[in-house]
Parts: sequence; structure tokens; C-alpha cells
Amino acid sequence: MAIEPPVVLIRGKDSFLVERFEGELHTHKGIIRLEELKGKNYGDEVATHLGVKYRIMPFKPADFFKHFKRGATPVMPKDIGAIIAYTGLSPDSLILDAGTGSGMLAAYLAYFNKYGEVVTVEKRKDFAKIARRNFKLARLKNIHQIVGDVRFVAEGFKREFDLIVLDMKGDVEFIPKAKRILKKSGYLAVYNPYFEATKNAYEVMVKEGFKEIESFEVIKTDLEFKRVGTRPVTKVWHTGFIVIGRNV
Repeated sequence: MAIEPPVVLIRGKDSFLVERFEGELHTHKGIIRLEELKGKNYGDEVATHLGVKYRIMPFKPADFFKHFKRGATPVMPKDIGAIIAYTGLSPDSLILDAGTGSGMLAAYLAYFNKYGEVVTVEKRKDFAKIARRNFKLARLKNIHQIVGDVRFVAEGFKREFDLIVLDMKGDVEFIPKAKRILKKSGYLAVYNPYFEATKNAYEVMVKEGFKEIESFEVIKTDLEFKRVGTRPVTKVWHTGFIVIGRNV
């Protein structure tokens, strides 16, 4: 079956996103005529004018973080994975993502929530515009995007959610309302980069009657392998803290 855009061209650690099979792609290894991608299959190669070959791969969630346009600082894949794992996301869930940002979290949730729906709310129009472009790029059809303040938008929700994720200012104040629109046995996840706000979220979730509450940070240590030895890559490790609780 012939490929369709978007696709990713990969060589080693280099990765280029191709959204249309027209024009030219200029790389440090030469120029690729994008029309040559037509009729090829995933796994095939395409060469630059210098003869350097790139492998053609489908655009998958692993590529979102590298190729999505950025607005707000996105939730990292390691943290998204933890939210999915600890909340037991099923493929037919109704999810509320409060604080769309660039749409990274919503896109991952929508991809793995194939038969369900993700409602994502963002009050900043510039961020919402960036997220809309990213959703279109990823061809995600099960995202309902709302531009507005979730504190007021939530008043109009007629259905209860299986999962609510808060990544926004005022997350602690929204927790009581989140509980009211969450299904019994549903999960609330709060993502915040600060200790104090995380502690406040935890305490409010306890007060509101959430159970099985966990608060943690996910540390991802990348390794570099050199002739002299192996060591962790020097980088900023902290991204954010996660608080997860169950509505029982």
C-alpha cells in the first residue's frame, strides 16, 4: 500500500517531517525531491542528490514530541506514559484535558483512546491555534477542542468523564468541580512543576474524598556510551509532579 503524508524521513538521529509530497527538502546531507516519495512504501528509502539515503517511516506518537509545533511547555512523554498507565486508560474513554497548551497530552490520549473522545479546553487562542494545527497534522479525529476558560466551560458538560487531567493555572481550585463531572471509579490527574502546588493539590484531593491517591515524579535518565565509559547525559531532569486519585 502506497504511503500518504505526513511521513518521517529518518537517518540515524536525524528526523525530518514531510507534510506534502511536493517541492524539495533541504538537509545537511543534500536535497530530496519530495515527489519521489509518491508510490513508495513504509520502510523504503529515498536518496538526496548526494546519494545519502533516508528511511521512510509513518508519523507516529513517538514523533509527536519532536515534530509538533510548540506553544506552551508540553507535558513530557515520560509523564504522559505514567498518566496513561496509572489511570488505566481504556480505548473507549471520555477524557477531559484541561489546559491544552500545544496539544501534546491531548494528542497522545486521543491516539490511545481510539474509540473514545478527548475534550480539550484552552483559554489562550494562540495556544489553541497551535494545538489545532498539531491535531490536524496527526490526523486525530476524536478530539473536541474548546477555546475558553474550563471553569466556566465545565458548567455546560452533560456527560461524566472517565479521566480528567489538569495542566493549568488554578488547578487546585478546579478540583472540587472536577470531582462533580467525574464518573464513579474515574480518575483525576494533576500535573504541576512546583512542590507547593502539588502538595496543595494532594491535600484538596484528600479533602474531596478521592482515594488511592498517589503523588510522584518520573525521572528518565538517558545514557551516553563513549569509549572511556558510560554515564548519564547531562540535562535538566525535573519536568513536573503528578498527583493521581480515584473517585470512589
